[in-house]
Amino acid sequence: MQKVVCLVLLVVAFHSSAQRVKCVFESKYFIPNFTANWFKAVEYCNYLGMRLAVISSAEEQAKLTALVASTDKFSNVSTDIWIGGSDLAEEGNFYWHATGNRIVFTNWKKNQPDNGQKNEHCMEIRYIPEHSWDWHWNDRDCKAARYFVCENLEPGREITFF
Repeated sequence: MQKVVCLVLLVVAFHSSAQRVKCVFESKYFIPNFTANWFKAVEYCNYLGMRLAVISSAEEQAKLTALVASTDKFSNVSTDIWIGGSDLAEEGNFYWHATGNRIVFTNWKKNQPDNGQKNEHCMEIRYIPEHSWDWHWNDRDCKAARYFVCENLEPGREITFF
């Protein structure tokens, strides 16, 4: 379960007033309540002071997928979630966007990545049991709208929204 504690502050300036929200994300992962293309997902996570999720081990994969499965973003029919890897810089060589590290641990489905229609460069996790997708990784057109997982490197750190 995602735990977010927020405080709304009213800021009054010389000629205008603005609302500012301060939040503390107490868990490692956060899934916003909207879908976005991969690029917007990267931007939004960065805006929050986080990064689009990096998965370096089977243990991290299990924690992330358990979180997704516990939220209202999960459907037992079909769930697709952006994570932070791509081969945008060099076809066929996947790297984590936030770190620049080549992806070592993988959980690709058989015959993936496939660069379908020559435009699949961003990574998602898929759960579609009818088609044997059991939280496997897939390359996808970066323009597709998906929920996404932001990773908090400093759980408990205060984040301000303007």
